[in-house]
Amino acid sequence: MADKKNIVYLGCSGFPHGLAEIQKIILISKAVILKGSSVTVICKRGMHDKNSRPDMKAKGNFEGIEYIYTPGTPFREPAFLKRNYLKAKGVVNEIKLLRRLSKNNQLDAAILSTHSYYAVLYYFILSKIFGFKTLLNYVEFYSGLKKNWRNADKWLNDELFDRFAPKLTDGSLIISEFLIAHLKKISPQKKYLKLPNLTDVRRYDGIECKEGDEYFLFCGAAGYFEIIKFIVDSFEKLKNTTAFLYLVINGHEFDKEVVKKYIAGSSCRDRIRYLTRLTDDELSSYYLNAIALLIPLRPTLQDTARFPHKIGEYLASGSPVISTNYAEVKYYFRDKENMLIAESYDIGLFTEKMQSVLDEPAEAEKIGNNGKQIAFSQFDYRENGEKILKFIDELSAGKKTGALNK
Repeated sequence: MADKKNIVYLGCSGFPHGLAEIQKIILISKAVILKGSSVTVICKRGMHDKNSRPDMKAKGNFEGIEYIYTPGTPFREPAFLKRNYLKAKGVVNEIKLLRRLSKNNQLDAAILSTHSYYAVLYYFILSKIFGFKTLLNYVEFYSGLKKNWRNADKWLNDELFDRFAPKLTDGSLIISEFLIAHLKKISPQKKYLKLPNLTDVRRYDGIECKEGDEYFLFCGAAGYFEIIKFIVDSFEKLKNTTAFLYLVINGHEFDKEVVKKYIAGSSCRDRIRYLTRLTDDELSSYYLNAIALLIPLRPTLQDTARFPHKIGEYLASGSPVISTNYAEVKYYFRDKENMLIAESYDIGLFTEKMQSVLDEPAEAEKIGNNGKQIAFSQFDYRENGEKILKFIDELSAGKKTGALNK
């Protein structure tokens, strides 16, 4: 067993409430805590709305994970002067906390959960001062994301991040083969651990299977309108079916209105259900009772570099998952074995996979069960703690070459 570690998360905001980034922090933290290590999430800026979470404290414990907001409040201050005072206070107190932890031998490694190059540079400097190892949580190829020409600051940050941030850390928790290839190109000696998006396979414990509509389901942000449109268009081409399409959509209100408008114009609008703001148990129930869960990936840099958090959650339900043959899908899954995979991002091919669920329900159920086994063996956070701690040990040993991705 790897030695027990005192680990901190740095650079994150919003803990413990949030979407994919926060969920990854929670699951990695629980994985190493399960193996006897400790994790403290340090947030140097308050981000929460006091009206939405009035009882939230600046310091606490969430599912065994310690967290602290160094400004002394988890809330975003609306007044300009006070907000900037709290920002400065958060930075100063974060430095004091890291100094104290280091002095007391309670700081072995920091995982950086940020896509700010300047934050990574800042923590690189602190790591040299206080003597702790740094691991970059590398989950996106940020310079490959589409940007408005007016966002020059984002363009510069993302270019600097992908080119230099992995070099500034001692190792990377890296999510995809694409990012591994990129890392080898810019820093071939840098160590990495390939770590998929983890999930809690027990999230479905106590959730009941229910009789009701037959439905396909997609869950995602309204900002992914291209993908939502692709799914609706594919659904419209199904033959002789009374099945429904459930769309669980979150995000900005403007983007959600765009989705609603497109649904209203669909020839199948009477069989499309729009859902939003579900509780975690409600969402789990919908996943569990779907005839198939949809997550088409596009042949873009963004989709090639990432591994959507939803894939693990989908698979763990036992419902069959339908995707496309890009990115990490082709490394983990096989068509008609543990996932239904359209060979390309094509409406006709995707519709064929959806149609096969309706035409061969027994085979679809078998594929769903096989996918569930993949989730339990590879994506469950309980199966990954020892691997993460061993990787940190390797960094501590000062070895400079090779990868630990088994």
